Amino acid sequence: MDNAKQQDSLSPAPGASTGETPRSTRHLNIRYTDRLLASAEMLLSLRDPQVSSQQDTLALIADLIHAATHDVLTGMPTRSLLLSRLEHELTRVAIDDEQVGLLFVDLDNFKQVNDTLGHDSGDELLCEVSRRLHECVKPGVGSIVSRVGGDEFVILYPRATIESEDELAARILQAVTQPVRIAGRDVATSASIGMASCTPGTQTAEELMQNADTALYAAKASGRNRMVRFNDELQARASRRMQIESDLRVALREKQLFVHYQPQVSLVTGRLVGVEALARWHHPEYGMLSPLEFIPIAEDSRLIGELGRQVLRSACQQLAAWAVALPGRPLSLTVNVSPRQLGDPDFITEVQAILRQTGINHSSLCLELTESALANQDAEILASLHRLHEMGIYVAFDDFATESSSLARLRDLPIEVLKIDKSFIDGLPTEPGDTAVVSSILSLAFATGKHVIAEGIERIEQALALRSMGCHVAQGYLFSKPVDAALIVPMMDSPLWQAPVSWGVQSGTTASASLTRRAHPTFIEEFLDQIGVPMGVKTGNAT
Repeated sequence: MDNAKQQDSLSPAPGASTGETPRSTRHLNIRYTDRLLASAEMLLSLRDPQVSSQQDTLALIADLIHAATHDVLTGMPTRSLLLSRLEHELTRVAIDDEQVGLLFVDLDNFKQVNDTLGHDSGDELLCEVSRRLHECVKPGVGSIVSRVGGDEFVILYPRATIESEDELAARILQAVTQPVRIAGRDVATSASIGMASCTPGTQTAEELMQNADTALYAAKASGRNRMVRFNDELQARASRRMQIESDLRVALREKQLFVHYQPQVSLVTGRLVGVEALARWHHPEYGMLSPLEFIPIAEDSRLIGELGRQVLRSACQQLAAWAVALPGRPLSLTVNVSPRQLGDPDFITEVQAILRQTGINHSSLCLELTESALANQDAEILASLHRLHEMGIYVAFDDFATESSSLARLRDLPIEVLKIDKSFIDGLPTEPGDTAVVSSILSLAFATGKHVIAEGIERIEQALALRSMGCHVAQGYLFSKPVDAALIVPMMDSPLWQAPVSWGVQSGTTASASLTRRAHPTFIEEFLDQIGVPMGVKTGNAT
């Protein structure tokens, strides 16, 4: 049985939620299901009333009804039975301030248990969690604990108050976070909980379910392992999100998105050496939307593939146009890609087609992804990264060291560029902690033969500190905000930034010495020696 899908048509095996091992549970379920199917065939084929007594017939019918309304693995009611009970509770007469409450419970990172320990272990975890949920619910209040999805549970709390519902959610969070002994090891997990409640007669079952689900989404988006109660603000955010998703589908179909480019500047010469392509969208109702808002929606709705494809194609076409307008003055181009894009079997073919159509040098392109994209070491993503490397395309880690960085991952993957996140730049040069982190990243990069780009430079002091530590390329509002492609060519005529004349004198020999730092010999020396062509030094355009 696949624990990622709800089992609506099978009955629970005896003892399914009593702590037996998943393998035993699966075998019991198979035998029990076979018996139910045989019983159903018997009922359908009955011709002689003497073949079976009325009592036996009723018992078989009861078994089949139970099978249709309970989950085979955990023995919990399924969504259909939950909705039936919920509709009944919502039509009753309200008593005092009691409300009908729903708690959506979703296990955090359950997929990792399945992927690392196997589905049998995942089933065992689900059975243990269901047992703990039952223990958290006080008896005698008519509550129902239901499994409605792979790792999703819903608790109907028909006589709830705000305080009692909060107390129940707190008990659940504490119970779920206790380690579970599975396959000889302690497995730690957590849960996100979305809560919604209403006075009987004021909402439908579907509305209350949707509200709790909206609150659950907010809990997971806020960092997980927490509870969030539905309110009007969440409703407004959910409505806006739904509208944006719908309009984004239209925008992608009609090619409404466009690209702005943020200059990347040499801290040595002050000249433009590259650009980062950034998606932009002018929403018909909300105006210019931040990518921080519509990109996550594109990820969740699986629109990111088409969005990324359009941005990559547009940016590469623009780079080819700049090459014609600026002969002998090549630029590097950095484009963000998502894990979904890298995991798409057609992604490499699409990149190859874009490169052929635009004719740009493969080594002038750098695709950047966040560290979280490699958290699960997905085989398809890793294969795509290595294929990009073979093609001569650079790969960058965006927001380096903001996630759970792994030196082994950095060593083994074809990552050649590290981008220092703005959060570490903000404290330069006065915050010792930020200065130490940035210096460590630079030392690591030089030792492993990787290039570094610092992001979010807003003050001249930050640029000077980075230059003194040996960082050669940076981007940020100190130099330029993201701009239309037409403004890039004029920026090539003169430096976008110059260190104050007095800086070298005040800093003594430190600045001069820092500028002589070089990457490990395994890295392409020309990349640093000829900073004006930062990503145009690889040879070959392998396909």
